[in-house]
Amino acid sequence: MKLPGRRLFRLTRFLTRCARAGWDGPHTEGPAQASWALRHGKGFARAIGLKVEVDGDPGNSQAWVGNHLGYMDIVGLSTVRPVAFVAKAEIRAWPMIGKLAAKGGTIFIERSRRMAVGEVTASMAARVKQGVPVVFFPEGTSSAGDSVLPFHASLFGPAVDQEWMVTPFALAFDCRGPDGVDVPYWGEMSFGPHFLKLLTHHSIRMRVKFGAPARMSGDRKVVAREWRDRVLSLHSDLRAARGR
Repeated sequence: MKLPGRRLFRLTRFLTRCARAGWDGPHTEGPAQASWALRHGKGFARAIGLKVEVDGDPGNSQAWVGNHLGYMDIVGLSTVRPVAFVAKAEIRAWPMIGKLAAKGGTIFIERSRRMAVGEVTASMAARVKQGVPVVFFPEGTSSAGDSVLPFHASLFGPAVDQEWMVTPFALAFDCRGPDGVDVPYWGEMSFGPHFLKLLTHHSIRMRVKFGAPARMSGDRKVVAREWRDRVLSLHSDLRAARGR
């Protein structure tokens, strides 16, 4: 496949960053993995031309909860603070990306396994006990970003049971480039073709809006609906700001 100059340049920088990240630690789990993810997240963002704009402050909360637009969410949020992500298990099988995500302390969930949620929530609680905030996307899948999908209550368990301080957030992307360049990764898209197309962009801006941290408690299903409303409000603010 013939690669345009901009795409080839960014792909080369991305692969170079992958090699550097692969040789670099971390040597222990928990905080060291989160610091590694922050350091190399910034490097990956530079390599692919992603600029991240943050509105608000997640504070010292133990978890972040927000909408999900695809793998670029993790790259962008990795540049904000040292955190651990909960992601679908399929990412672990992606060439290079899967190994790097594992090195950064990502918690993988296999939704087809009945016991998977319990294992994942235990891992989330362990990360928080180590002082690492956990980022999870309760929609359970990614979307095109037009709205916020209903939240699943399953991953709220440790946050509700242990009354964590949690920060809501909303994400949006602005992208300039050739026709067909789309940042959200969702539906039946394949990673390779999507990523190579993405690299032809002229500019990508990721906007992150954090709401006020709050203690999470109560019935999980009710909590899921309430926090979806919080994220939806932030998402509406981002869309309104884009229209101005």
